[in-house]
Amino acid sequence: MNGKPPLYLTVAGAVVLVAALAILQPYSITSPWSVYTRPAQRFLQAALRGDSVALAQQSASSAPVVWALHAARNHPDSLAVWARSAEAWTGGRWGDTAEVLLQTPTDVCSKDPIWIRFAGMGDKAIVLRASSTCFEDK
Repeated sequence: MNGKPPLYLTVAGAVVLVAALAILQPYSITSPWSVYTRPAQRFLQAALRGDSVALAQQSASSAPVVWALHAARNHPDSLAVWARSAEAWTGGRWGDTAEVLLQTPTDVCSKDPIWIRFAGMGDKAIVLRASSTCFEDK
């Protein structure tokens, strides 16, 4: 021996370290906005189905319902991508109201994300406002 550990021990140690980091993920945190992902997807899915009753139940007024039905009618393919894969990315919170920016892992309307204003959190969240320039008439 020359004072250096054998190559196989170095490789084995590196493999164990990488496996431990992958399993433990020491720096992973859950986004505080993730509680809005499911309500947002549920709202967009109701729009795709044209389910005005479900939209009304999830909304505080008729404005988000009108926006959602208009988006589904005029941009069904783009809205389908958002309904399937939108995630709450960031936002701002004031009391029980949150303005949430949605993103998808796709390029569909990536420069014009959907903003949804919610009252409440999680499954009890209702939509106060929804907007995106991607789904407006041009």
